[in-house]
Amino acid sequence: MRFLTRFIIVYLCLISAHVHAEVVSYQFNIDYKEMNITGESVLAMSINNQIPAPTVEAKVGDVLKVTFNNLMDVETSIHWHGILLPNDQDGVPYLTTSPIKVGASFTYEFPVIHSGTYWYHSHTGLQEQRGIYGSIIFNEKQQHYQYDEEKVIVLSDWINENPKQVLRNLKREDDYYSLKKDAVQSWDKIIANGLPALKNRFNRARIRMGAMDISDVGYDAFLINGKQQSSNEDVKPGSKVRLRIINAGASSYFYVDYAGGEMTIIEADGVAVIPVKVDRLRIAIAETYDVIIEIPQLEKAYELRATSEDVTGYASMYLGKGEVVTVKPLEKPNPFLVDHSMHMVSVDKSDHENHNMMHMKHKNESDIKVLNEYKGLRSLTHTTLDVNNPKREMLLRLTGSMERYVWSFNDKTLSEDDKILIKKGENVRFILKNETMMHHPIHLHGHFFRVLNGEGAHSPLKHTVNVPPFQTVVIEFYANEEKDWFFHCHNLYHMKNGMARVVRYEDSKPNNDLNTLFYKNINTNGDPWYSFADTSFQSNMMAGELWSMNTRNTFNIHYDFNYEDEYDVDAFYERRMSRFLGVFFGANIERDSDDVSNTIVTGINYTLPLLIESNLRFDSYGKFRLELQSDYQLSERINFDWIWNTDDEYRFQIKYDVNKKISAVINNDSDFDYGVGLLIHF
Repeated sequence: MRFLTRFIIVYLCLISAHVHAEVVSYQFNIDYKEMNITGESVLAMSINNQIPAPTVEAKVGDVLKVTFNNLMDVETSIHWHGILLPNDQDGVPYLTTSPIKVGASFTYEFPVIHSGTYWYHSHTGLQEQRGIYGSIIFNEKQQHYQYDEEKVIVLSDWINENPKQVLRNLKREDDYYSLKKDAVQSWDKIIANGLPALKNRFNRARIRMGAMDISDVGYDAFLINGKQQSSNEDVKPGSKVRLRIINAGASSYFYVDYAGGEMTIIEADGVAVIPVKVDRLRIAIAETYDVIIEIPQLEKAYELRATSEDVTGYASMYLGKGEVVTVKPLEKPNPFLVDHSMHMVSVDKSDHENHNMMHMKHKNESDIKVLNEYKGLRSLTHTTLDVNNPKREMLLRLTGSMERYVWSFNDKTLSEDDKILIKKGENVRFILKNETMMHHPIHLHGHFFRVLNGEGAHSPLKHTVNVPPFQTVVIEFYANEEKDWFFHCHNLYHMKNGMARVVRYEDSKPNNDLNTLFYKNINTNGDPWYSFADTSFQSNMMAGELWSMNTRNTFNIHYDFNYEDEYDVDAFYERRMSRFLGVFFGANIERDSDDVSNTIVTGINYTLPLLIESNLRFDSYGKFRLELQSDYQLSERINFDWIWNTDDEYRFQIKYDVNKKISAVINNDSDFDYGVGLLIHF
């Protein structure tokens, strides 16, 4: 509580002294930029022609004034991630701040009331993935740490595809990028991993969970300060270097290793912590960590490596000059041996050493192997809240699935349930219970919260917290603000697909002019539709499927034609009631020889244990039919799918994926016999 009270007092003092403060000004242009990182030219977005954007630097007591000129042909915005500032400067377009319109400029201006390492990024669409992000350094008036120099380390992920296409791919297929990442969880690999892998796969299928993966997107590169490899030869042997590490990845967690020895964490999310030495730092999306490293006395270049959590790639920066000293590469995690209650196996046997046996060496320093889910992270000051304040506690279940790529709180997306109401003066506690297979980095704008990690009065203050799969994390904060603040998963694609809310101070008046547009946009554009098509041309028939879907609704047309004027067409609308249940109605049009039938059909779709899809339908003639279907990934590129119903109709099909657009198929159909051909995906 004392820490937060100090923020408030400093804030009020600085507001009163605003006119006397030094104004630190920046002028930035936001424009397109051609980038070629992996050999393919891509039209990206940049600030002052830089990716990452220039570092914004000021000191406590200054007034920061930054003007952005939008030279692009789309509107944009800037959010000041982790910064305590007036609500109208937070930068969420239409919720708190006006967007930066095409050809227009916008000036952000606010007092700097706390020190630390932070970052800024676009909060419009998927622009953050395309390059609009940069670092922030707010310096204290007096330096409290001993080091010789400092470096800003901005981590990010890069993909050549348009991020809108990435999002469409994820909506189309839950493991769309697994082939690209060499992470296909096929049955040949399950068998190769033995009985434990078979048991894990069966246990997951029994409770209707698909194959587990660590990350959603198959990236083309990972970057440190915009480069896959870079050097800093100016650091001197024997010097101490402060690294301000920022994870600006759109959807990537990183492991950070340093070849020169341990790293000493001194700040987390810009807030001082009791120094803790780590061999490896695991950093969630949108977090920042300040660490101090020592450059060994030898004239060598020591690698600082940031490896993606799924170990599909890394970026390196070399500190010093001379012979290169590299980090020991991480082993790729084995997804076949992961129990359903965990997200991944350790990438190194040392990861869990001292995990539950961290001992304080003395009151000002601790030593652990890997900082993992904040165990051993302690605030430098007491952070307890005033027990006399009114209390509000809420359970927020982190829900969703990869199947339709929908992410939510309490089974509702932002477009379905947009606000969490609180009151000023309350102690607010959020119980974050993750019921999904994915990590979720949860970020609250405009506030720091306590992470209840077992450190009592020294629970660390953060603005972003990772919630691991099937685990619960509790955070709490003193509600000392007003108006509306965004609260969301900082995995960009999870946020865009519904895992977000607005935390509203119900006793303060929101900015109605902006809010009207924000909530109107949620209602009209917050749940976009995605359309897809599969068409196959085979020797015995032509078959295909057209579908358009959003979070809960699907329009679907499935057709089979042979080459003798016989066909079977289903056209349905489905409403998803839950992850496993949907209700539908529509029509079936069928011609068999000269016999034509048109029927109205209604029914339910339900996912059974072992991931078998069931379809129970009733038609306008009073007839019912049960249909079952499933598919199995036999090898990296070979898939077997089957369908059977109580009319004794069936189809067995083997599909070989040439690439993500074309597959070769062979099938046996009860109506159309055997056939071979090509399947094209649109």
